[in-house]
This record gives sequence, structure tokens and C-alpha cells, in this order.
Amino acid sequence: MDEILVRRIALACSVEHAFEVFTDKIDLWWPRSHRRNRDAALTLSKDALMERAPDGTHWMMAQVTAIDPPRLLSLDWYPGSPAAPTSVEIEFTADGAGTVATVTHRPLLETKSIWPQRVSTFTSGWEAVLPALKCYIEET
Repeated sequence: MDEILVRRIALACSVEHAFEVFTDKIDLWWPRSHRRNRDAALTLSKDALMERAPDGTHWMMAQVTAIDPPRLLSLDWYPGSPAAPTSVEIEFTADGAGTVATVTHRPLLETKSIWPQRVSTFTSGWEAVLPALKCYIEET
């Protein structure tokens, strides 16, 4: 099984706009089907990606490990298992008049043994999330 999952999507906007939408407007475009609670709100701070349900319960989806606007967001990713995070890096690169967003998702040392069982779930997740980002950018 591949040790690294990489997905790319072309976006018809500047790097700055793509980064801003991904980070500041994440609740508006992230698919409700890819949240623990469909009615939860997502917020991304300089520290974490949080999901907050209407009843007030919250869950940390990811911890921010590095942020370099507008080019890079790195996360310890908890979906799949809060006790066994994986690593996600989202890079935004200029490509002509647009931007390419690249997600690189890999196991951390403690999750290498369970990566083969989880990578297909992560693959289908990014294959839903990235098109949702593209759709939001193109429709707004």
C-alpha cells in the first residue's frame, strides 16, 4: 500500500483567494457529509480545526502544526482515530492564472501499521472535499 496519499485540484482563482477560502470559509464549503455531525460548524484557527455541534459539543478534527499563508497549511489529522493522528499538508501553488491545491496525506510513525486499513477512507474523503472546494470557489 502506498505510504503517501496525494490529491491535486486546479482552482480558478489566485493562491491568496484559494488559501483564504480554505481556511477562513471552511464551514461554508466543507461537505456536511464529511463531518461527524451534519449540523456542526467548522472553524479553523491558528491552532486547530474544530467541529462544534448545535448542542455545544466539540471535536478537534486537526491540530495546526504549521501555517504559512497563503502557501501552506500543515495539520495533525484526527478523523479516523483521535488517538492515532495522520499528517496532512495542503499546499497552494500558482499555476498560470489559477492555483493548484495539493493535499499530501501520510501516516505518522505511530500510525504506519494501520495506514493500509485507513488510506481508502482518506482517499474517498479528499475526493469529496477537494471538489467541494472547487465548486464553492467557482460559484462565488
